[in-house]
Amino acid sequence: MHLTALDIQKQTFSKKFKGFNVDEVRAYLHLIAEEVERLVRDVDRLSRENAMLREDLDDHSHREQILKDTLLSAQKVSEDVRATAHKDAELIVKDAELLSERLVSQAMSRVADLEKAIQDLKIERKVARNKLQGTLDLVQQLLVLDAEEEANELPITAMFRANNRS
Repeated sequence: MHLTALDIQKQTFSKKFKGFNVDEVRAYLHLIAEEVERLVRDVDRLSRENAMLREDLDDHSHREQILKDTLLSAQKVSEDVRATAHKDAELIVKDAELLSERLVSQAMSRVADLEKAIQDLKIERKVARNKLQGTLDLVQQLLVLDAEEEANELPITAMFRANNRS
């Protein structure tokens, strides 16, 4: 049975001879009724507080779950970004290695071409030197022949004398 403060205040008792003092009983019931009413108010207040605290707890639990989910998502995104960055770095390194190999190959090919050109120029220089030497030798021979001819020629006056004697 659920008693209220009003139930306690309205409670009546049968009268007996040599029973309790009715005024004292009524005063005591009035005190009990006030105490019960205060306790009922406290229970109501505490029930409301409890409901609000449960709501807050549910709210905080929900936020905690959201934070946990967010943290997990952030960790996953971080791992994905790190993995993507690692893959990108590997691709960049591979591209750089391929480019360096290609550049080295091109440089080696260019060096080989330049060495061949140098050899060709050396051959051309040798041929030109030989031609020039041949030309110089020919000029030298011509000079020697010219000097010999000049030495063998008689002066013009000697030619006149020789012609006049005949």
